[in-house]
Amino acid sequence: MLKILLAWHRRLALLCVIPFVIWTLSGLLHPAMSHFAKAPHIKPDPIKVESNKLQNYIHLKDALKQQGVHHFSHASLVEFKGNYFYQVQQQIDDGTTVHYLPLSATSVSLNDVDYARYLATQWTNQNVIKSELVTQFSSAYPEINRVLPVYRLHMDSGNNIYIDTLGKRITAHNTPLRESLSFWFKQLHTWQFAGDRHSLWRIIPMLIISIAVLVMAIFGLLSYSVLWSRIKTKQLNRRSLHRASGLALSLCMLGFASSSTHILIDKFFLQEFRDLSPTNQIATNAIHHDPVKTLAIANGHNFQLVIISGQVLSQIVSYKNNSMHFTYWQNNQTQYDDKAFAQSALLNQLNIKGTLTHSKKIDKFGPTYGFVNKRLPVLQLSFEQSPEVRYSIELHTGYIAAVDDTLQNARSWHFGYLHKYHFLNPLGKDIRDSIITLICLGLAFIALLGTSMYFSRLLRQRRAKIHRNIQNNEILEITKEQA
Repeated sequence: MLKILLAWHRRLALLCVIPFVIWTLSGLLHPAMSHFAKAPHIKPDPIKVESNKLQNYIHLKDALKQQGVHHFSHASLVEFKGNYFYQVQQQIDDGTTVHYLPLSATSVSLNDVDYARYLATQWTNQNVIKSELVTQFSSAYPEINRVLPVYRLHMDSGNNIYIDTLGKRITAHNTPLRESLSFWFKQLHTWQFAGDRHSLWRIIPMLIISIAVLVMAIFGLLSYSVLWSRIKTKQLNRRSLHRASGLALSLCMLGFASSSTHILIDKFFLQEFRDLSPTNQIATNAIHHDPVKTLAIANGHNFQLVIISGQVLSQIVSYKNNSMHFTYWQNNQTQYDDKAFAQSALLNQLNIKGTLTHSKKIDKFGPTYGFVNKRLPVLQLSFEQSPEVRYSIELHTGYIAAVDDTLQNARSWHFGYLHKYHFLNPLGKDIRDSIITLICLGLAFIALLGTSMYFSRLLRQRRAKIHRNIQNNEILEITKEQA
């Protein structure tokens, strides 16, 4: 039985050695991006409106009618070079258009790309060299950033900043080296060259190899663990080094292989909510209050028009202790709150409704809402009919940021702890990444050492066979001569 396990361990190892070594070595690009290609942190200033400066202005409803906008999905205020504009997003067919309507007469005009350039300049104190609209994820701006569309702005520092004008935030800040490393990470580690994120041409080959690596690791662990008492030796050679180091890192290999298999299987199940846009189509004629006047009465910092239970309300935003807080107004403050808005967003986009069992506002990333989701702040909701499912809705845009159930939580835990080693976070990121680097180098070394041993053995066997054939031929010739 052990001979069969060892034989299949070698066969699977030979089958997987090239992609396995590429995976382990390309995995080093991830900590490299974090430590050697990290852009300076930028903390954007929140967009706060000084309502006392808004004395003579055109009503939002009138501005929309003048522009010919009869339905829209979002509306708020922005400042541009001392002038205030209504920022209005309109859903047109499968795309969106953002209008910037001046509150008062001005010769200054504004469009979406100019506003993105303005925010980048304000937040970085640098000049914008080049700008472009990004509507699809790529190796430079991968899926992990979540938010689309964004503007990619190349700054005079050489770095690239990605800005979401609707959320008024920076979604990514990359150095050229980071984007280059990200490109090679995507090509070598996640096989982006084989297809898009959910392409079967990409998923199935990776899944087959990942399962083969997992089985190979299990066979090797079982075989050498059982045989250890017979094969252990004080003599240091390639064979003893391969077996000892393989046993020492076998659990790490099982963790990497099993978590990658889990992730790849999860790719067969699309997270369709990520492609949804808030469907709160607000009719211009349904606006029956003045949002700017309401903002002044509420003493807030900005507003966002939303629709709850068929009513158009101003979601008044106030910044307190670096967090966003929301109240809901028409001419006066209403009884609606964040829960009502989040439930309305879920009903419109996923047709989810029911009795709430859990509600919590999340202002910082943590155990129940990880950094991978990007969007903040969110309100997390759970319902009586499915208490294990947790919905996270971004409050100032209405986007569904995450839908987590038991299986999703298990996948996140599996990948986070056994692939990215988050359990080492208390030791610090530097120590964690150093340990992962050593493990990756160790696994690549084991694979290459085992492969060299196999081919060295084949070469010895071939030489021995040739030597035997020569000896047999010599004996045969001597026999013929004697005869």
